[in-house]
Amino acid sequence: MKTLFSFLAVAAVGFGGLSLANAEPETTAASKVAPKHCVNAGNLDRRMVVDKTTVLIEDGFGRAALLKLSRPCQNLDDMDRIGFEFEGSTQICGPRDVKILYSRFNEAPIRCLVESVTPLSKEQATKY
Repeated sequence: MKTLFSFLAVAAVGFGGLSLANAEPETTAASKVAPKHCVNAGNLDRRMVVDKTTVLIEDGFGRAALLKLSRPCQNLDDMDRIGFEFEGSTQICGPRDVKILYSRFNEAPIRCLVESVTPLSKEQATKY
């Protein structure tokens, strides 16, 4: 009886090994995802207020993005001083990577959440 169980255990392992040897690697959606478009805010060439809720940023490598802001920062203009508060590195890939700080004149800065980050091509960025 003991030999029968040992034989069945070896057979089960052997058959499992055979089925794994012929298995093909799975293709998942994660393996097909395009690389992220990130802007290096540590090397910014340009930042510009596009409208009352949108800021354009472009780094020294020509990568650009539009940052759409949520409240309370929905009244920006060119006279505002704009800064950044980073979460982790200075790479801006998504809305959680950065907060915008802005102030007018000598007021205390207000923190603004970024609602969305829209990557732009070089051609799109030159239109602004």
